[in-house]
Amino acid sequence: MKNSCLKSVPALILMVLLSGCTTHIYLVRHAEKMDESVDPPLSNEGNARAIALKDRLLGAGIDSIFATPYQRTQLTVTPLANALAEPITVYGTDTTFQFVQAIKRIKGKDIVVAGHSNTIPDMVLYLTGDTVAIAPNDYDNLFIVKLQRSIFGKKSKLTQTTYGAPSP
Repeated sequence: MKNSCLKSVPALILMVLLSGCTTHIYLVRHAEKMDESVDPPLSNEGNARAIALKDRLLGAGIDSIFATPYQRTQLTVTPLANALAEPITVYGTDTTFQFVQAIKRIKGKDIVVAGHSNTIPDMVLYLTGDTVAIAPNDYDNLFIVKLQRSIFGKKSKLTQTTYGAPSP
């Protein structure tokens, strides 16, 4: 009996080492806004999309939520933050690269980042090397970046999906 237990120890150690550490980063552009002013709230469609985001990610095991200082990004993730009783951490839009470097250091967590049509594509590029575009009237994209770390190194995988009502 003792000998069979000892044989399983190396296999267990190998499984732990191979499993590594996986981080999921859910990147979304803010939902539809009320108007073209500097810091508008969400429109009715945007509020519905924010609820759809909550419904889509509620069971995903989200650990942290990030948004820019603008109310449209914060309002996009507010229903999810409220449902999870998680605070929204504000990050600056002028430091996208530095912000990405900071979230790359988060290990083994699932996080949501709400940004803008000009910042989310940069984040995807910095995280995965993949190029994506967000059209001016496109609000339904959900970019899921899986960062996996193991003894063999780091790798990333991008999954692009949608949530809520289709964008026009």
